Amino acid sequence: MSGKDDNLIQPAAYRPPGSHEPGPRGPGFRPSPMLLLIAALLVALLPIGFFLLTARSVAVTVTPTPDSISLSGGIAIDFGNRYLLRTGEFRLRARKDGYKPLDAVLKVADDTDQAAFTLEKLPGELKISSTPVAMITVDGKPAGSTPQEALELEAGKHQLKLSAPRHQPQDVEIDIEGLGKTQELAITLKPGWAPVTVSSRPSGAEISIAGQVQGKTPGTLELGAGAAELEFRLPGYKTRRLPILVVASQPQTLPEVLLEAADATVELSSTPSGASVTVDGAFRGRTPLALSVTPGSAHKLVLSRDGHENAEAQVSLAAEERKTLSLSLKPILGVLKLEVTPADATLTVDGTVRPIGDGRLELPATAHRIEVAKPGYKPYSSEVTVRPGVDQKLVIALVSEAELKAVANPPLINSATIGLRLRKLAPGSFTMGTPRSDQGRQANEVQRPVKLTRPFYLATTEITNAQFRQFRSGHTSGIVARTSLDNEGYPAVRVDWSDAVAFCNWLSAKDNLPAAYNADGSLIQPATTGYRLPTEAEWEWAARFQGAGAPRRYPWGNAMPPPPDSGNFADAKAGTLVNQILEGYDDGFAATSPVGKGLSIPPGLFDMGGNVSEWVHDRYDGSIVPSTAVATDPLGPATGGEHVIRGSSWRHGRIAELRLAWRDHAREPRDDVGFRVARHVE
Repeated sequence: MSGKDDNLIQPAAYRPPGSHEPGPRGPGFRPSPMLLLIAALLVALLPIGFFLLTARSVAVTVTPTPDSISLSGGIAIDFGNRYLLRTGEFRLRARKDGYKPLDAVLKVADDTDQAAFTLEKLPGELKISSTPVAMITVDGKPAGSTPQEALELEAGKHQLKLSAPRHQPQDVEIDIEGLGKTQELAITLKPGWAPVTVSSRPSGAEISIAGQVQGKTPGTLELGAGAAELEFRLPGYKTRRLPILVVASQPQTLPEVLLEAADATVELSSTPSGASVTVDGAFRGRTPLALSVTPGSAHKLVLSRDGHENAEAQVSLAAEERKTLSLSLKPILGVLKLEVTPADATLTVDGTVRPIGDGRLELPATAHRIEVAKPGYKPYSSEVTVRPGVDQKLVIALVSEAELKAVANPPLINSATIGLRLRKLAPGSFTMGTPRSDQGRQANEVQRPVKLTRPFYLATTEITNAQFRQFRSGHTSGIVARTSLDNEGYPAVRVDWSDAVAFCNWLSAKDNLPAAYNADGSLIQPATTGYRLPTEAEWEWAARFQGAGAPRRYPWGNAMPPPPDSGNFADAKAGTLVNQILEGYDDGFAATSPVGKGLSIPPGLFDMGGNVSEWVHDRYDGSIVPSTAVATDPLGPATGGEHVIRGSSWRHGRIAELRLAWRDHAREPRDDVGFRVARHVE
């Protein structure tokens, strides 16, 4: 082997990993131009690819087809009538001759597939001419007058109206093409009048319509179409009116109008007035009046009136002449002798006051209205016919208002419905209650002065079962310890206060009287004449003071014990029903008895004590105190759940209860409480 061998393997120096010592450089790497071109194309195509992946194909149509169209606001790739567009807003512009430029917003959303737009035509111009000159309205709005050289109108149909004086208006519908084009319209209006030829005899009459003078006869008038009334006037002649109908463009000749001579006038009056007037035998009215008569002729006027001789006159007047004429009619007299009471009354004959004097009146022989009056008396009025040659006598006696009231409001009346009698009681002043020293006095009997100002009627008896059942057919008063309270003629009991009030209004309606109560039980104000419960003051006035020189203590008088037949109280027969009885007294009934059987209190009121106690109108107030103030027509407290009860019943036998001043109160019905009714006189 030689000393130098090129094929020998030489050891290489060790280079640990990570060493930065550069090794030997091999030959340099250079990319080819093609590779660079491809890389550049890929970079350029990335945005395009992204656009293609995210864009939508949208069909964009513009009607009619525009001459130019553009989209701005983003990338828009045109594929015929479709565009590749990403979501967002674009500005669309389009133009076409004859149309308004389009500048619109195109919104593209994820679901947008197509969008349509319409080009709007440019307005057109309309040239309008007419014969004659006319006013123009377009679609109801004024648009000037003809000739109109350049009236700009939107494309489409329009309503035109042309009108001119004395011509018929004309309506035209025109279709404007638009697109900036000019159209022409020429209109000839039809005349709205016609020639009317008129004449009259005599001629020269002035012709007018609605006060407007049109010309004179004879002549031809140009009158507007439609209905009209021609008025012909000529001095010395009556006015003539002639209705006509004018048709446009149709001439007409009217028949000759004959004018009549104007009437003459007579202003006619008479003494006395009111006379009947005839002219040539024809009735024309009553004086005073204005008479129209034919001129140039003689006329006979005759005036007549009852109780008078006729008056006559002859008149002959020229046309339009006026004459005033007054005629007197001679009366045909009769004698009327009057006897008038009272003598100082006022006498009126036919509306004229006449002195009565000796009562002898000479009057025309006809009917007369005789009236006699004096304050405080009912006036007299009558028609009396006086006859000629006969002396007639008339006696007149006036009736005072007090007498009339007495007749109209008798002392005793009946209810036509239930056969109930009511007694009239005069009003007055008294002291309600009792002094502290009165035996049996209760704490609620406080004394107070009262004044009643109105007369009133009070039922002479309490309402019976039979009477109450006409109002409520199923009512029963019941039984007490096997003793019936239900007999027809016995007082109705177990009736509460509101039932009694309802009965009063029912009875008022049956007897054709106004209701006295409102629905809530309050009295209607001002008070009516309908049936009601008596007020407590009225009840005590009737029970204790009417027909008595001093206040009554008991129904029978002022001392105990009661005499026989004084009333129905707690007697021996009621011993099993009550706690205390009147020893030695027997009225024959254990409980209630027929009404009106016991003693009556003047002036004829039964059972004001005994039989049953009675509801009155007033609410109960136990806290009343003595007072010196006068209570006028009191109605009791305004509030309270209980109502006052007055008068003793079959259950009572103690002195306190038997007194007419005794007061009780309750809320619920009882077997010993009934009611009686009252009403105002006027």
